[in-house]
Amino acid sequence: MENEPSPLDTLRQLKEWLDAGTITPQEFETLKRKLLFSENAGPPASTPPPAPEKPAVTAADQMYPSRSAATPAPEPPRPPEAEQTFTTSGPVEDPMLPPIVPPVTTGRAEASAVPPVSPAPEFLPPQETVRARTPDPQHDEVYPAAGTLEDDTLPVPNDAASRNPLTTVLIVGGIVALLAIVAYLMLGNKESERLTSTTITAADTLSTRPETGPQAEQIDLPPAAAPETIRVAPVIPTAPATADTIGQAATPALAPATTAPAEEAVTTPDAATDADAQTRIQGVLNAFYEDMQAPPFSASTYLAPQVERFYLMQNTTPAAIAEEMGKSYFPEFLEAQNQIEPGSLKISPPVNDGSRVATYIEKIQSLRQSMQKHQQTRAQVRARFDKNFKIIYLRRERLLENTFNE
Repeated sequence: MENEPSPLDTLRQLKEWLDAGTITPQEFETLKRKLLFSENAGPPASTPPPAPEKPAVTAADQMYPSRSAATPAPEPPRPPEAEQTFTTSGPVEDPMLPPIVPPVTTGRAEASAVPPVSPAPEFLPPQETVRARTPDPQHDEVYPAAGTLEDDTLPVPNDAASRNPLTTVLIVGGIVALLAIVAYLMLGNKESERLTSTTITAADTLSTRPETGPQAEQIDLPPAAAPETIRVAPVIPTAPATADTIGQAATPALAPATTAPAEEAVTTPDAATDADAQTRIQGVLNAFYEDMQAPPFSASTYLAPQVERFYLMQNTTPAAIAEEMGKSYFPEFLEAQNQIEPGSLKISPPVNDGSRVATYIEKIQSLRQSMQKHQQTRAQVRARFDKNFKIIYLRRERLLENTFNE
């Protein structure tokens, strides 16, 4: 046939399968030997197929024909098919592959290479038909008949039981009793004997003092006097007293008149003193902010020996403040320009201990080392000065502005 593949194509196909891993080298060698042997060996002699044997008929098949299948009719013998012969040429050797040499085998090995194939039987043995098994009938105890199922519906109530007069009387009586109780509680005008008793006597109207147990003696303390602010006035030398008895007698009478102006001076604020205090406080603050622009910072010049608060530090000393400023403030805030916004300074009158409170707006411009940006802030500050005009309290109460520029 023209479309049959040549042995060379078959060998190449086997080589491709071997390279792809589809077959193993042992299978490749076996198939290659078969391909070479089929070329060298001639077409074998055709042998007629054996005649099919007719199955023997047993006595059971004659007695029980219904249990055995019908014997199929023998088929007519088929003509032997002529084996196809192929005319092939020698394989073309690939220059990239080793030369193909047919293996040297003996005749016994060639005979055992192709095992004989037994012909397939042309008929199948008879098979017995299997009768379908019918289920056994079930008893009525297992599956009761449809008419014998119990009725699970509720029975119809008897009219005689529902119309029992005793039940009706009990229901009506309970409803009437409930309504009577509700009406009694809502409409009853029975007065309370404890509150509006008509048997009150004159003894019941006497007011008696409640009895009390033994108590400690109450001590009446005098009212505490309010603290007064005393201002010490400079001592003015007085004129020498005369020996006149009239002047000596008049001196006690004039004493109350001389003390009155002194008390009036205590209550009236001195305008000159307030102006001087404001000037001194403003000078202290200007020097304080100017000293904060560059190290070193002399904290003891502006701060009291014991400081209640200094920005975020509490209950500290000037030495600790100077150390903290040199460690954290000056390395971070460079090129600082600190000042008080003009017209924002306000000073309160002095209190009992002579301290004053000052409020103002501070403006700070500096270069932040960690951010490499210029920072400008405005904040509301409250400061308290002692009688020696030393700072004992300094805190930013509110941040008004905080901007950064390149």
